[in-house]
Amino acid sequence: MSKFFAIFAFAVALPMSNPAHAFIKCDKVENAKKQKKCTKKMTKSLAKARKSSTAMMPSAIGDQFSYLDAANPLDTDDWYLGVNSIGVKKIDNINKNVAKIAGTIRLAKYAAHLNATDKDAAAELGGKLLPELMKLKDSAPKVVEDIKKLASDPSALVKKNPKAALKIPGALAKAVTNAASAVTDLPGAIGAIEPIAKGAAGAAIEGAVDKAAGAVEGATDAVKDATEAVK
Repeated sequence: MSKFFAIFAFAVALPMSNPAHAFIKCDKVENAKKQKKCTKKMTKSLAKARKSSTAMMPSAIGDQFSYLDAANPLDTDDWYLGVNSIGVKKIDNINKNVAKIAGTIRLAKYAAHLNATDKDAAAELGGKLLPELMKLKDSAPKVVEDIKKLASDPSALVKKNPKAALKIPGALAKAVTNAASAVTDLPGAIGAIEPIAKGAAGAAIEGAVDKAAGAVEGATDAVKDATEAVK
């Protein structure tokens, strides 16, 4: 692992800017009609997400990412990640934990994208991300289990938070969906760092992917149980 971090020893701080095009995903669509449809769909989805959430700050994942806060990539069109809050402490805390997982994964994908145009900046970010991604193989399943426990008795939450009674079932369901998406993305996110981390990092990444895949399998089962509990 020490050899891996040596790769990033002379990396520079990450420069940031908003994309010149509408969405990276849609920009790759060659058919003009389909591209327009993609852009319209993404614009609508982004507007809905921004309206119901607050953009996550990279420093919420860890202090080592605070240098990204000023030009927050998680508050840009292509990489937006929002944190939801309904005023129910237990659910809001769960949402923050799920967002932390999703944010780490989102930044890993961003780093892989950035690597095509700024290898130094991608290396800076990738070097900080890999240890956090490897930690998720253990912490992500625990977050899912916490959601499962809350979802198993939503009536208790409603009793303690009657003013939020109508919001609680939907918030729990959304937490389950977001958690499911996050845990299934984990192996791919770790693998996305591979083009950035050459040589000695390869074996570490390969092992991390295998461990993450096992963690995802267990977490996915927990997600299914939580989904049933919410219904």
